[in-house]
Amino acid sequence: MPKQVDHEERRRHLAGAVLHLIGARGLEAATLRAVAAEAGVSMGAVQHYFKTKDEMVLFAMEHNQHLLAARVRKRFAEPPGSAREWFRRVIQEMLPTSEESRAGARLYAALQARAVVDPAMASLAVHAIEGATAFYRARLEDVRQEGGLPADLDVDREARSLYSTVSGLVAPLLFGACTEEEAMEVLDAHLDRMFG
Repeated sequence: MPKQVDHEERRRHLAGAVLHLIGARGLEAATLRAVAAEAGVSMGAVQHYFKTKDEMVLFAMEHNQHLLAARVRKRFAEPPGSAREWFRRVIQEMLPTSEESRAGARLYAALQARAVVDPAMASLAVHAIEGATAFYRARLEDVRQEGGLPADLDVDREARSLYSTVSGLVAPLLFGACTEEEAMEVLDAHLDRMFG
């Protein structure tokens, strides 16, 4: 009997190879041939799922967003403590402070310049930004409704401000311009201002 192939699992495996290559050697390293070698499959197997490098990289970026969402959901499983502590822990997971989160951040950084001139990449980047901002907005609104934030707080502005703070910490952490401790001090100052 022929072996059944889980096509989505195969695509995720290839996306993992893309993430590893970009994280280790940059966007240029993620050729179809290099991904095949990294994943331990034939070039034809890669081409069966992805016709072009761009298609493959876009899927890898989406896969990376799913990995991030899974890590954040794992944080939800832990007792939340205060709303401030909840935000701190979830955001810490979003920052490049572990090997897994650094690989994802390297991918995103490699694709940012591309997004300026590539509409498909830009659309995916906008979707990621809007998703993260909506995530912050929803949780801030919940906390405000629970009385943990001032009733007159502009939740939309705070969500955008929080996103800007978090995204502004990614490159300094990736490039070694600040330590994790220094980044968390910046985040703590932002959270202190929000929560008092």
